[in-house]
Amino acid sequence: MSQSVANSDALSDLERSLADSISVDEPWALLEEFAELNRLSGTEDEEEAAEYILDRLDANGVDANRYDPELYISQPHDASIRTPNRDFEPGPVKTISFAESTTVSGPVEYVGEVSGGLLEEGAAGEEEFADIGDLDGKIALTAAGSLSIRATSILEDKGAAGVIAIHKHDREPHNGIATPVWGGAPRLDEKDAIPGVPIVNVNKPDGEQLREWAESDDGLELEMETDLTTDWFECPVVEARIEGGNADSDDFVLLHGHYDSWFVGITDNATGDAGLLELARVFEEHSDELDRNIRIAWWPAHSTGRYAGSTWYADEFAQELDQHCVAQVNMDSPGAKDATEYTDMSCWAPEAHGLVGESIDDVTGAPYEEHFPHRAGDYSFDNLGITGFFMLSSNIPTEERERRGYHEVGGCGGNSNAWHVSTDTLDKAGKDELVRDIQLYAVSVARVLNADVLPFDHARNARAIREAVEGYDEAAGDDFDFTPVITALSELEDDIAAFQTAARAGEISAEEANDTITSLSRILTRLNLVSRGQFEQDPAVGRQPVPRLAPAEKFDALEGDDVKFLQTQLKREQNAVLAELRRASDLV
Repeated sequence: MSQSVANSDALSDLERSLADSISVDEPWALLEEFAELNRLSGTEDEEEAAEYILDRLDANGVDANRYDPELYISQPHDASIRTPNRDFEPGPVKTISFAESTTVSGPVEYVGEVSGGLLEEGAAGEEEFADIGDLDGKIALTAAGSLSIRATSILEDKGAAGVIAIHKHDREPHNGIATPVWGGAPRLDEKDAIPGVPIVNVNKPDGEQLREWAESDDGLELEMETDLTTDWFECPVVEARIEGGNADSDDFVLLHGHYDSWFVGITDNATGDAGLLELARVFEEHSDELDRNIRIAWWPAHSTGRYAGSTWYADEFAQELDQHCVAQVNMDSPGAKDATEYTDMSCWAPEAHGLVGESIDDVTGAPYEEHFPHRAGDYSFDNLGITGFFMLSSNIPTEERERRGYHEVGGCGGNSNAWHVSTDTLDKAGKDELVRDIQLYAVSVARVLNADVLPFDHARNARAIREAVEGYDEAAGDDFDFTPVITALSELEDDIAAFQTAARAGEISAEEANDTITSLSRILTRLNLVSRGQFEQDPAVGRQPVPRLAPAEKFDALEGDDVKFLQTQLKREQNAVLAELRRASDLV
């Protein structure tokens, strides 16, 4: 089974051949296999899944490597809540990875709702619980939806002995993870960031009953128990390497996705694993026609290790990635049944907008929208400064999700009855949708692999960064002046635009142009997306554009010495940013 693309005339011969070669046979066979495997990292089912991928790569003549790093992950096993003085039989109760494994008891206090957006990994600020006093010895009950990492930290700091999160629906609560430490294993000086309290999730009816009792005159005493294994596990990382026809090029695109899952996880992310496998088969068949190389990787420990597999790879191959990776492309949750748009979940770096938009137009003709890249998924390569596109894939249209009563989730095409629950089964995937999404990835990746000059518009990137800083300048008012950065970015945007025009006119050699484009990415992508060093990892919490300057939005809430302290902080950050912008300007 293959299917035609929306605008075949817009494709090159190679792109058309790649799209036409995509079949549903290999991908659907993987889905049927994975539909029987609960691929929790550190288990035999995960090992079996890795071996299946390796066997199929070998059968298709694709060179592959298996690595077995020790990863720090947290496997949740069981959770319970007991109300000694109330007759209560709750529905499914779950704990989440990196919660404390223990039993606690105490009075329950309802502390309100958390408003952090789901895809921002929980962006609650201290103002969410400003009216909540000392929780010493109490169990905090919160309407958190998908529990905010920052909310847990704040409640723990206020003395909560445990946290119960009420989910937004009547069904099984979603599985999840509590730690803000990207990659699972913290640096020694960050180990205290891992939660030290038990956390359980309950569905909406059970949560409402607990809240009613907690707010009654008699109050509520409760015992909660969590059972987890948090330890080091050897977990297989599978990597395919396909060499292009240009023996002189060491540059490559990294195409990747996670193969571990909650339960059988068909649309999160067995469909992505199937897509990666089919793309490996098709790109290998056309390898002689590729100008650059491609690596395709399947990660473990996405779910239980906060992207530990891709983080290990970013650490282990940091120098190769820094020197030779021209783009990283994440494939997560493609092919969900009834997913017909790219409006809600896909995101990409600003410089990749033209590439992605044109590819969506040419292959699918579907609607799409640009979104700032979330600090989520396996975007473990932001600190390295590598241009990224896609994260999540297509989505069920918003109006259809609303009609079905779905709430916001971070995958599965927006199907909240599938995401991180036991019902993410084979019926949630669609054959036509999966083939279409794989074709889109094939074409967009090929356009990077075979571009004479890399198709990344860093003038647009500089403009996006400037617009963000202008917003911070307005928020700061008289307290801080970002004019030097805004001026430098405006000048840099013009300089890059002139450079790109010259490069695409052939006035600059392709080799020199591509080295410059990649070097610009190392500077501007990092400036736009991260605050820490190039070979570090920012935490897995919500982020804003140009996060080093984003604290300017806090001036309205500060007074006295705190205003001066923030001015000192921003002065130093602005000096560092200006130095980086001068480096970028020197490149063009």
